[in-house]
Amino acid sequence: MRAKIIIFLCLMLVFLIGGEVVLAAPTFKVELVYTVAQGDALINIAKKFGVTVNEIREANNLTRNQFIRVGDKLIVPENYNLNVYDEVKDDVEFVLYKRKDELKEYKLDSNRQYTVKIEDNKRKKIDVRHLRTLDYYIKQGDNLYDLAREFNTSIDVLKALNGLDNSMIRLGDRIKLPINNLTPKEVLYHTISDEEFELLARLIYGEARGEPYIGQVAVGAVVLNRVIDSYFPNTIRDVIYQPKQFSPVANGQINLRPNRTAYRAARAALKGEDPTRGASYFYNPRTAKYQWWFKTRETIVQIGDHVFAR
Repeated sequence: MRAKIIIFLCLMLVFLIGGEVVLAAPTFKVELVYTVAQGDALINIAKKFGVTVNEIREANNLTRNQFIRVGDKLIVPENYNLNVYDEVKDDVEFVLYKRKDELKEYKLDSNRQYTVKIEDNKRKKIDVRHLRTLDYYIKQGDNLYDLAREFNTSIDVLKALNGLDNSMIRLGDRIKLPINNLTPKEVLYHTISDEEFELLARLIYGEARGEPYIGQVAVGAVVLNRVIDSYFPNTIRDVIYQPKQFSPVANGQINLRPNRTAYRAARAALKGEDPTRGASYFYNPRTAKYQWWFKTRETIVQIGDHVFAR
């Protein structure tokens, strides 16, 4: 009888211990969301979390040709290195445990999925003194996130550059935007004045109004290619008015009012379209003087009646 009592007590103890283990082991899943920082690459992020580049691409629906930018949020695959979570778990402990204010206690909210954002809060103060900038006036619909992506920079850089404590901007505010990470043509697109845009459209109309649309874009592209070429003047006005370069300047057709197609072609060239593939010269073989000189240049393509060369 005594032996049976002992066995019964042992079984009860095992049952109680087992029950306690079940109660003390709530399950929860933590999903890590990593904020891309300056200098980050997918291979480095993958090594940091002990996963593969392909796993990161699959988790975020990234194609092989798609790049990441500063400020992007990346979901880290579920099989990340647990040591990484150990480093950040203190930051999310409060959301894992719901507080009962009346009892001043914390209760683990189990069987839930939590998202943890990992940001580098120990970053050094951003030095923006070396950045080249342009002045920009905030328009309807603008926000720092879209502006940062358009200018290939980060929200933190925009905040530091403009002394902002948060991401709030107001319609009509003037802010500084960095142009260091833009291509020369992108800089032209963002800095061209209304007068220069009008002049570019007038030249396109004077030179190529009888040409197909792509030929008109090509003429505008040649002007911009010259602006960014150190061999030519460095402004649109100076390139167009350089002596003996463009016939509309000589015959007065530069003063004609452009049509909608010419304006559209000018805007396309400014946005980077270049059917000439980098040409700095063009001529019409039927009407051009000094054709012997053009034949010394490397011909790239013919569009309509114009031959484009570098």
